[in-house]
Amino acid sequence: MSLLLGDEQPLVRRGLRALFEADPAFRVQGEASNGHALLDLARAHRPDLVLMDATLPGPDTLDLVRTLVEDSPAPVTVVLLTSEGGLADGWVLGAARAGVRGFLFKRGSPEEIVSGVRDVARGGAAMSPGIVGQVLTALRGTHRSPAPRPSGELSLLTSREMQVFRLVAEGLTNQQIADVLVLSEATVKSHFNRICRKLALRNRVDAVILAYEMGIAGAVPDHRSTALQP
Repeated sequence: MSLLLGDEQPLVRRGLRALFEADPAFRVQGEASNGHALLDLARAHRPDLVLMDATLPGPDTLDLVRTLVEDSPAPVTVVLLTSEGGLADGWVLGAARAGVRGFLFKRGSPEEIVSGVRDVARGGAAMSPGIVGQVLTALRGTHRSPAPRPSGELSLLTSREMQVFRLVAEGLTNQQIADVLVLSEATVKSHFNRICRKLALRNRVDAVILAYEMGIAGAVPDHRSTALQP
């Protein structure tokens, strides 16, 4: 997968480049210190993925994301790196709707960052449970008394899939769900993939929003794992 990196700090870019160049699944095409340079690189190289800091100098980040996602003959997937607790609740929801497929904490381990980006590259999503909590908070602020949607479509789920769906909505990682339900992580992934197909969901953000609209989302989680598996 071809990859572009965007971060204001040269040391951060150097570390990310070394990290992904050591993984044969990725080919780093370039790096940029601001949004204007990143957009120029994206138009020149047409990468598969862009990994960028959420506060990259230059154009408004959400406008930049929309341009990266839409201004290309082939879809460009965007993953944001963020400091823990550094994003406003409403902004996170806007970023997800703009097309961001992953939110990874900068302080995560190298393995967690690479794993999260790899999951996004495979068509999934990567998101910290803290970000899931921010999405729920934003939804609660936007819809103070949400009217539960008809739950008929939930009847498509098996009892086990419903368990997984509820735990996803609470922000648990696949491994945490596996521990709770005494399953393998691979089995949890399979359940979630079937849930997405049955309920026409693209990723975990969609799952959280749907669970909230149906009135079954749990409390805002305080788990602090770095990335959620697709």
